Amino acid sequence: LLVEGYPPSHAGVITVYDDSKPGTLNDFLGAMTEDDVRPEALRRFEAMVEEVARQASEASRNATAAGQASEQAQTSAGQASESATAAVNAAGAAEVSAIQAASSAASAESSAGTA
Repeated sequence: LLVEGYPPSHAGVITVYDDSKPGTLNDFLGAMTEDDVRPEALRRFEAMVEEVARQASEASRNATAAGQASEQAQTSAGQASESATAAVNAAGAAEVSAIQAASSAASAESSAGTA
């Protein structure tokens, strides 16, 4: 930058592309795009924010799925406990039936011997 009465100073780098529109330097400098205004660090920060939001959403979905799996596991445990109780009861009933069958067989054998 050269201003009369002041020493020259470096104002930055200007890149002119093949597809740049013709015009004055002021026209060129004024034709900035969003990429020119937003520094790379800000774009990276915005990308990180989007990634964190995506991961938070995924974590929320995973927490919901984990809660549902926990409920299903508790239901299965309750059903398994009921099945175990029913099996114990059935085994007891089978034992009683076996005792009654043995008693009936002995009684039948005794009746056959006296007849």
